[in-house]
Amino acid sequence: MENNNKLRMLDDTFINRETGEEVEDITIMIDGKFKQALNIFVDNLPGYSSYNEVISDIIFSVTQ
Repeated sequence: MENNNKLRMLDDTFINRETGEEVEDITIMIDGKFKQALNIFVDNLPGYSSYNEVISDIIFSVTQ
């Protein structure tokens, strides 16, 4: 059986030019079933027009 749960995350560290602070950057590549689930939000719920908005709301709703 093929695994359709695809989520790849890349991370890197950058220096903020204004503060000199080291900040972490995370890039999320979405495919498979996770992409299909996010498409349900983007395609059917008002207020969502991108994966960024959906993922942001998921993260912040869990941390409140």
